[in-house]
Amino acid sequence: MGFVEGSLGEAKFIGDDVFPKTLLPAAGSDRNLAKSVLAGRESLVAALRRHRALLFRGFDVASAVDFERAVEAFEWDAFQFSSSVTTRRKLSDRIYTANESSPELLINFHHEGALRKETPSKIFFYCNEPSPEGGETSIVASDVVVEKMEERLPEVMDKVADVGLIHINKTGNDADADTNAIFNKTWKSFLGTDDKVEAQKRARERLNCSDIRFFGDGSADIVFGPINPVVEREGRRAWIVPILGYTDSIHMVFNEFGDGSAPFPPSALNTYREILAENCVDIKWQKGDVLLVDNLAVQHARRPGKLPRCVLVSMWK
Repeated sequence: MGFVEGSLGEAKFIGDDVFPKTLLPAAGSDRNLAKSVLAGRESLVAALRRHRALLFRGFDVASAVDFERAVEAFEWDAFQFSSSVTTRRKLSDRIYTANESSPELLINFHHEGALRKETPSKIFFYCNEPSPEGGETSIVASDVVVEKMEERLPEVMDKVADVGLIHINKTGNDADADTNAIFNKTWKSFLGTDDKVEAQKRARERLNCSDIRFFGDGSADIVFGPINPVVEREGRRAWIVPILGYTDSIHMVFNEFGDGSAPFPPSALNTYREILAENCVDIKWQKGDVLLVDNLAVQHARRPGKLPRCVLVSMWK
């Protein structure tokens, strides 16, 4: 196989398994990632299952075309991304831009599409141009998050298991439309209709939501739940509800226990933040890096950075 194991200073260990596993070109190889994947696909799939994330570094991936060839070599079925409350451009049938909000903004930890009817199981990230400062993509093993929350927040987790959570995300408003905000789509542009009845219908078709509430400024609250934020996927548990929201604005998200008895405790949110910080790995991008994550097992985030930063993504079923 055209790979040798590398080391990443920021990596962590989950038991005996390094997270993420870093793979470099074997000595004497032509550094063609697509060819190496074709030759070692079965071993790579097994490594992804074990390590949850794989970082390919040092290969000759110089363009979106090279990236597309590499991801196609895995021979998975492409996940067709539908409309979003963020700006993301489709470059080809398999390649999209990452969230195009201002790179100075934090995007909090989440599983991609976890609250949609259909969720990609695997995501590739490709660094075409690293940020000159910051701009890391950060990853954390979601099963570790669940385990640590049970250790440090046993009463909260017992209640969550009993009654679930109600989670509310707010869309962008008219003033945010087509700006560099993270959520820069109103409910009308997100759902493709200005009819509230039709919008309710489309929201329930696309999302695992229970309600949508409309406001005069063009924003809407999308309500999920009661929902159990912990799900088991292929033998691993994952925390799928982004209780911190996707942005760093406290006005864009709200959580309460599923029986309506109380908001999710601020102290528990602080503990959740601490668990993420203690267990995450910040990938300090190098040009040409390709990161493959198991989206059913790994949450990802974007650290604040600066232009020019260009990261592309490809999602697979």
